[in-house]
Amino acid sequence: MLNVKSKLSILSFAALVVLLVVSSIFFSLPKRTNAQDGSTPTPSMTPVLDPDLPTSYRVEKVLDASWPIALAWAPDGTLFFTERFTGYLRRVSPDGVLQADPVWTFPVSTDGERGLLGVAVSPDFDTTGYVYVYYTRVPGDGFNVPVNRIARLKVDAEGKGSTPEVMLNIPLTTNNLWHQGGNIHFGPDGMLYLAIGEYYIPANAQNVDAIPGKINRFQVTDEGLIAAPGNPFGTAAYAYGIRNTFDFDFDPYMFELTGQIFGADNGPDCDDELNLIVPGGNYGWRDGYPCDDTNPLNPEKYIYPIWSITPTEAPTGVAVYTGWQIPEWRGQVFFCAWKTGKMRRVILDAGRSRLSAVRDVDLQGQSCTIEVENGPDGALYFTNQYGIFRIVLQ
Repeated sequence: MLNVKSKLSILSFAALVVLLVVSSIFFSLPKRTNAQDGSTPTPSMTPVLDPDLPTSYRVEKVLDASWPIALAWAPDGTLFFTERFTGYLRRVSPDGVLQADPVWTFPVSTDGERGLLGVAVSPDFDTTGYVYVYYTRVPGDGFNVPVNRIARLKVDAEGKGSTPEVMLNIPLTTNNLWHQGGNIHFGPDGMLYLAIGEYYIPANAQNVDAIPGKINRFQVTDEGLIAAPGNPFGTAAYAYGIRNTFDFDFDPYMFELTGQIFGADNGPDCDDELNLIVPGGNYGWRDGYPCDDTNPLNPEKYIYPIWSITPTEAPTGVAVYTGWQIPEWRGQVFFCAWKTGKMRRVILDAGRSRLSAVRDVDLQGQSCTIEVENGPDGALYFTNQYGIFRIVLQ
């Protein structure tokens, strides 16, 4: 049985409330649009609280793909996705046809957890054609070690990419292979967020000046990415104390008020987590981590997860479902696990700060090991090493 304690003391909860109120001053956020008809999640689109509402759905395979790591849609329904090992940025037309040639091929290092990982479509894609990617570049281009990099390229109407522009470099100074997982997403505030592991150096997670071990928030400029205005520490760090996160998603029902995000994290041999991320939050990974999710040792200092599990399963993709195909699931948090191929859905309380229930999702013989994402057709998409799938109304 899962242990799902909230684990915030009264003192730390009060401090958190103050932090959230202050953080809301910093952020002026446009609404996020996900539904096919262009509608926006609002309080009238009430998230579902009953964990046992019946559902009727089917799982469909969208297309075969080689290690599709991340998915992102343009406003017209064009899908972009990354292939970890080939270094291909791929494009699928709005009518579902996979473009024969990749948009671009990136020179990727694929050892350990490296590769072509994240992708995000710029909010101004209609006018700029910009697509951003997060990947591990092989040594070269001025670096004698691999470099985790965010780059952007312009994609024209025929699906051809221009030479990528480097927006951010995060060198792997120790040339390690692990704890480099991550993804990029544009937030409802127009800023670019990067989740990234701590490079196998626990001290990075507690250093707010270091990019690894964080969820980072950047402003896009013509010169590259800079720490976004209003960040909690004046650096790129939005939240810290993270070990090896692979994905996150913004909570469309709470983000404008509190900056709330849901993010996964991978523990060592204990404490895989789903975290409620807030600006300035410290999520506890550090030197000498004591495996204390089930018995919090420092609730006044660290924010403990809303869900955790031991032994570990390696949670990966995360999405808050905002689609219309399965209304019973609206507002619930979905995440998948690398080791088991399971997809779980998390039902939250009315305040969206505590877990009410967790249910396994029947994937009808498929597995979800990598990505989960909302599609423009109102369906919930997921991936494994072999393809892209979606869950649609029966």
